[in-house]
Amino acid sequence: MQPLLYHALWVAAALALIALASALIARRLRWSDLRRATAEQALDALARYSEWLALQRRTALFQGDRAAGSSPLAEVRRAQQACFPELAAALVPLLEVHARILDFLWQQQLLRTRDPEAWLESDHDARFMALWADQRLAVHGLAERLRRAAGEGLVDAEPESVFPA
Repeated sequence: MQPLLYHALWVAAALALIALASALIARRLRWSDLRRATAEQALDALARYSEWLALQRRTALFQGDRAAGSSPLAEVRRAQQACFPELAAALVPLLEVHARILDFLWQQQLLRTRDPEAWLESDHDARFMALWADQRLAVHGLAERLRRAAGEGLVDAEPESVFPA
């Protein structure tokens, strides 16, 4: 084999390895950017969910949860499924608390329309605040795990901004 051809093959092999390494690095960076952007969207959805829940305390008439496809919790679930499958177990406590909150709000709505005096005596606000505290813990636990999973450079969208001190 001629020396020039021998060196050309080594240069071609080195260039092929460099191209492969570059493609792998670019793919990894795109995946990290996608996870970070998805985490920011999920944190924003968690903040909107907390705001929705705060509004339920001040609303005279509970009108139910949002449509299933457009709710902030549906956005969080889609983000978890798309980029954070490892957070499936962390989402469960929030969904459980959400189900308890919806059940409580519907029961209070029924009690309020059927027997307003019993509703006033039911200590509904204290029970709502207890559920709200559970929701806050679940939201913050999930938000913290999301931040850790997304890595550095994540914009902080803090869901607690709607909670009283």
